[in-house]
This record gives sequence, C-alpha cells and structure tokens, in this order.
Amino acid sequence: MQQPYYVIDFSASACMLEIRVNDYPVIHMNIIHQVSTMIPINYTILESGEQTVTASILPIAGKTELDKEAELKFNVKLFDVTNNFVFDSQFGEYQSKPVEDQKLPVIRHNATFKAEVPYMLNAWQKGRNLKDVKDIREKLELAYNKIIRQIQSGRYEDYKKMIAAREENMAKSMYLSTGESEGRFKELLQEFNAGMQVQPLPQDVVMIYYAHDKAAVLRRLNGDSALYLVDPKTREELMLDISFYIPEGKEQFEVI
Repeated sequence: MQQPYYVIDFSASACMLEIRVNDYPVIHMNIIHQVSTMIPINYTILESGEQTVTASILPIAGKTELDKEAELKFNVKLFDVTNNFVFDSQFGEYQSKPVEDQKLPVIRHNATFKAEVPYMLNAWQKGRNLKDVKDIREKLELAYNKIIRQIQSGRYEDYKKMIAAREENMAKSMYLSTGESEGRFKELLQEFNAGMQVQPLPQDVVMIYYAHDKAAVLRRLNGDSALYLVDPKTREELMLDISFYIPEGKEQFEVI
C-alpha cells in the first residue's frame, strides 16, 4: 500500500475526552451531549512499527465525577488513499463499560497497533525532556504570546515560518501536494482576514505535557486550546491547536 491512511473512528458522550496516539493528542474535547466522527492520526505515527493508543474519559468541565451517561466507543481504521479513499481494515475496537451509579473520576484504556507507513517524521522525538527545563511555564507562555502578537499585528508570514516544521510533517504524513499544503495556510489566512480577533492568553490556563514529556501545550479549563480567535459579531471561535517543543541543544520553544 503506497499511501496508508490511519484514522480513529469514535463516538463519545457526556465526558471530557482525550485520545492520544504515541502520547500525542488526536482529540481533546469537552462533550456535553454526543459526538461521532473520524480523526486522522498519520501525523502522530512517526515511523513504521508498534503504535500506542491511550484514551481518557474524564468528567465534563466543572465536574469531579463522570456522568452516568459517559461513554466512548472507537476503533482504528486503515484506508488506502493512493487512488481513492478505499477502506482496507479495522482493529483495536473498544467499548467503555457503563458508568451507571458508580462514582468514577476517570476511565482509561491503553492499546497498541502496528502501522506501516512510507515515511519517517522529524518531530518531537528530537526534543528535550521538558521536565528537565527550568522556567518551563514562563517559556511556554512566551511562545504563545509571540504568536498572539504576530497575529495581532498582521505578521502572518512570520507565523507561517513558525509553523513550517509542523506543516512539513503534516504534508508528508497526509500525502499532500505542494498546492494542497499551501491551501491549508491560505484557508487560515482567510480566517485571519475575515475579522476574527486573536484573544489574549487566559490567566487560568493549564499546561499539559505530551509526547512523553517532549511536547507541551496550554489549554483552557474546558479543554480547548489557549490559542484562539473570536469573531466579534457571531462569537464563533477558531482554535489554533498547535503544540510546542524545545529541540535538543536549544533553550526556547518552537512549534512542532
């Protein structure tokens, strides 16, 4: 298979859900009612071999115990996108047990699967262990605020340079042409120019480590990205869900 395309097909209800592949997030969402969709995961698969999946079913934001209706179902699906989006196989099926009247703070599930991909990504595996870095929270906030200032001042080309390594990995793992890759940024640029306003970094954001402590993000208490824009008319939000790492030999965060 020349272009294997892996996705997680899931449905979840009444919980804050996080699914990670190789300890990197593919979905982090506060689900009040029910959500069902497929999420591509190729960008978390750095090379062929065994991959890990971890799912955490957490209480809805503001709660301390799981809702009795909290539920998660998922499996990993493989498609061939060489000529078309053709289904090949599925594996790793999971169905959470009913919560009912149990007082549970969290449900976790761990699994593995083997993937074969025609690429190798240069990503967070070449980053420093962030728990060994001094003033880590301050440095991460500086990285977020740098991007916020770029967007506020319309320096979109500077922002494009900051996310270049991330976009290169996205293009390689998702088999995007040069035009398709450029199109991703053009769509984002349209949003920037449509009047959406980037928001200041909230004071109560939470820092979360990913990728075995080699990547980090800031999230709001509801689980959403701390980096986001708001349409002043409709109040619609556009989240920039990007993560950061510190490459080996460096001191400052970069987007990955």
